[in-house]
Amino acid sequence: MSRDRAVGAVVFDQDGTLINTFIPAMHAYSTVTGREITLAELEPVAHLGAARNLVSALLGREATDVDDDVFHDALAAAVAAVDPYEGIVDLLNEVRDRGIATGLATNSDARSAAVVLGAHGLDALLDTVVTVDMVSGPKPSPESIELAVANLGRAPGEVVFVGDSNADMLAARAAGVLAVAAGWGHQAPGIDRANVDVWLETPGEVLELLPAG
Repeated sequence: MSRDRAVGAVVFDQDGTLINTFIPAMHAYSTVTGREITLAELEPVAHLGAARNLVSALLGREATDVDDDVFHDALAAAVAAVDPYEGIVDLLNEVRDRGIATGLATNSDARSAAVVLGAHGLDALLDTVVTVDMVSGPKPSPESIELAVANLGRAPGEVVFVGDSNADMLAARAAGVLAVAAGWGHQAPGIDRANVDVWLETPGEVLELLPAG
């Protein structure tokens, strides 16, 4: 991929791309339900998007405001102990220093994203944040990426999207942006390479897709 490609924005997935929230999220779901939640139990409800919807499904009843508070308090405590992936903060700063916009399109809801991004100041390094509760459904629907692109005032052909899941790649392709796989992410082994435009192994390699600073 040429460094001379016109890139006006880089949009990122959150979980598994900027920071590994897998263990914090599993801890939070286990805390709110009062039992150890397994991946096998979580996967069938993951498509429900917002954390409150998942908590309701795991509890077998409508989650209350108290349940929502318990979940997010547990998430905040756990995610504070997990650093962003090595190189992510430097990458976000460098992209912005080059005059290129940064955005987020995540399947997390607004409250969860605020907790995760705020824990390490990542929110201050993003020009727009689009969460699942701002659109009609989670990725692989392209809506969150399309909204981030629109918010940044860019054309899809000027945008790079970086994510660690097959749903991310499908959404990126459907949105008409460059589908870049975050090979460092915990879901990356499940990505179908046929859905990927560029595969990267480290965050710093994103800079190779951008015009030289």
